[in-house]
Amino acid sequence: MQYDCDVLIAGAGPVGLFLAAELGMRGLSVQLFDDKSGTSSHPAANANSARTMEHYRRLGISAEVRSLGLPGDHPTDVAYFTRLSQHELARLHQPGSADAPAKVRDMEFLWPTPELPHRCSQLYIEPALLKAAKRNPAAQVHYNAAVQGLEQDKESVTAAIAHADGRISSCRAKYLIGCDGPRSTVRGLLGLHYTGTAGEKREFMGGRMAAAYFDSPELHSILKDKRAWQYWTLNHQQRSLIIAVDGRSRYTINIQLREGAQPSSDDVERHLANAIGVSVPFDLISNTSWTAGFALVAEKMRQGRVFLAGDSAHLFTPTGGMGYNTGIEDAANLAWKLEALVKGHGHSELANSYEAERKPVAGRNTEFARQFADSIGYVRLPGALENDDAAGRAARQAVGAHLNFHAHKEFVIPGVQLGTRYEDSPLVSTEAGSPPPDTANLYLPSGRPGHRAPHVWLDDGSSLYDHFGQGFTLLRLGAGARRPAHELAGLQAHGHLVDRAVESDEARDLYAADYVLVRPDQHIAWRGNVLGEELGHALKKSLGHTQP
Repeated sequence: MQYDCDVLIAGAGPVGLFLAAELGMRGLSVQLFDDKSGTSSHPAANANSARTMEHYRRLGISAEVRSLGLPGDHPTDVAYFTRLSQHELARLHQPGSADAPAKVRDMEFLWPTPELPHRCSQLYIEPALLKAAKRNPAAQVHYNAAVQGLEQDKESVTAAIAHADGRISSCRAKYLIGCDGPRSTVRGLLGLHYTGTAGEKREFMGGRMAAAYFDSPELHSILKDKRAWQYWTLNHQQRSLIIAVDGRSRYTINIQLREGAQPSSDDVERHLANAIGVSVPFDLISNTSWTAGFALVAEKMRQGRVFLAGDSAHLFTPTGGMGYNTGIEDAANLAWKLEALVKGHGHSELANSYEAERKPVAGRNTEFARQFADSIGYVRLPGALENDDAAGRAARQAVGAHLNFHAHKEFVIPGVQLGTRYEDSPLVSTEAGSPPPDTANLYLPSGRPGHRAPHVWLDDGSSLYDHFGQGFTLLRLGAGARRPAHELAGLQAHGHLVDRAVESDEARDLYAADYVLVRPDQHIAWRGNVLGEELGHALKKSLGHTQP
């Protein structure tokens, strides 16, 4: 049977581009289509989670990504004001990108990872991912072209592609992935719908939002020592969120529209003046709108040979910055499974595991985002908030106390970012007992199957993650590190298994086993103290085969 590619991807946002790059790294041919003329021109996602940065590290682009966005010495603080030129209410201090590599060890108690979160707009991330995707000659990215129809059978998916010049072409692939956003054409063609909560109304982050991208060199001079990554303003006229895009003169401002109002370029000057407290000259680059108040997950994330990932599979209110990052995890989960299926060492049950693993995570993450949105969106403002008297000072102190609490709740979330687990997965050799609690603000590393493999710094200064293979990795830890691995003979054919001897007592204590099987997406498949048939069974189970 003739195929145009192994995998067809609809949508060249960050998730689609990352998936194309990941599949390319794994040697698969990819055709990616997007109706835009190129990478995004309006800033959207601005927060790269620690887990996303770990995946970028695995792809070999984390250092490049960390160099993008704000200048290295620019604070990445989250700050809250009545108005930017007036009263500061609260501030969460965070390191700039230049300090992150040095501080990652100092912050290990909270963030046990080789990669701290990074604040950088999708505006800069997409070109880096596009470049990574193009490293694979068998990956082709087509802009001004979109999937508009699809048919599938037991062996292939054929998509109709509409081009900007009016042409209609077809593309036949072994699998198709819909990464085409909240209004997903692919999801619609499958007849699938979102389920969950929509239309929640709050004072902020609940309802129609206007988002303007603008250039204002003078705003930088007004801020001076107040510089931050995010500037939240709360007053009785308006609540807004201003985000520094380049750390020099470019920003976005998000405000909530009143019921029935439409975004207008004419209103941006007024919105800025209300947020800043004074009028500043600016040039409007682009203006758009979006809707907050969603916590939605698609009723199915797979139908036949078609999968959904990113916003096509789940839709968030963006508090906590979780929508884009959950999508990157979708793609990382799916990529190695597609490789196994295309190359023939994965059983068809591997396809079912994607929804079994990722749909519960989508529900978990949308719920965390909803909680963060409630915490900021329902804040009540005292009448005296901006008064220059004792009542005003007391009001600001009270509101500031809550905002300090909220800032840690929403932005110091290692548990959300690193705590994804697949304990109920059909691919995992499940263990008895209780897992660590799944909390937002504290991450407890665990060697239990299904969990993200705990990170350890090794004596040579490298991360344990840097020693994982592209396929499955068998870690030999503690006493196991000094034993011969001849028992592995014959297993390498199943998923490109490599073994790594790690003589680290810390790693042995964290994983609580002599031997640990780590999947290509850095989640644990199995652990034990004996190398025998159990390992072979675990590896086959991880590839979707029925365990003997």
